[in-house]
Amino acid sequence: MKELIRQIACAVCKALGNGQSLGKPISTQTIDSTELYKILRLRFPTDGQLYLSDKEYKLCHIEDIECFLIKDETNRVGYIPEERDCDDFAYRLMGQFSIPGWSDLTLGIVWTDLHALNCFIDEDKKFWFIEPQKDELQPFLEEWQGKTIRFIMM
Repeated sequence: MKELIRQIACAVCKALGNGQSLGKPISTQTIDSTELYKILRLRFPTDGQLYLSDKEYKLCHIEDIECFLIKDETNRVGYIPEERDCDDFAYRLMGQFSIPGWSDLTLGIVWTDLHALNCFIDEDKKFWFIEPQKDELQPFLEEWQGKTIRFIMM
């Protein structure tokens, strides 16, 4: 059922086309920075530094993230080594989410030993990576993305 809802949401987003207003995210569930810190430390007990910028966050609904990514152009920007590489994609996507109604989501940037990408916490309090160059949601890093989390900023 969840997969069917995701497919319908994505189809609606595609039908609306890029540039249309997204409205507000579906989720209204919130957590405070203490709970977010605990979630991140459970997932990454010894890896990396954590930086949490707010006191309270809104959990992400996966369909919201998928719909946003469909409309967002970040993944369509051409890769140029050192000029438009992984960190540039991660910061650009983070900036795209920094709009009213979306900026309070549990969404951030992750630096590994090899790569930079985005992340979020869903309504089930599950951690996800977002590969901003491909718009892929991943529960775990792929080998080419690195093994060690150096820094998470949310």
